[in-house]
Amino acid sequence: MLESLLTLLFLFLLISWFTQILLMWTQDERQQMPMVYHFHHVIEVEAQTAISIEVKNNQLYFIQTNGDIVTISFHNNKIRRQVNGSGNEEILRNIQDFNLTEGENNIAVQLTTDSGEQIEKWLFKKVQK
Repeated sequence: MLESLLTLLFLFLLISWFTQILLMWTQDERQQMPMVYHFHHVIEVEAQTAISIEVKNNQLYFIQTNGDIVTISFHNNKIRRQVNGSGNEEILRNIQDFNLTEGENNIAVQLTTDSGEQIEKWLFKKVQK
């Protein structure tokens, strides 16, 4: 009976260690998602406040009502934000690939993280009148 109890105790210890190791193994991917949500929020706010959105050389350009040009670009596995070509605000890191595909009325923003996860965001175009 004592052997059975010790075996059961040992089994429970192994299971608890295994679950902790499994959580640590998958933790990196879950930590990346809040940053991706932040990136989506930033470009959504820029899009809503812009009078025009353009794509050139795989970069997003938001022309704001005050004349500022906000650029979202991919550089050294990071996505950064610049205003009028100055400053480098890092919005998202650990990005393997960043592609912009321009349609007639929308822009597809496609990301591939270092872990291989593919994420897509759609923006509606705005054209200056």
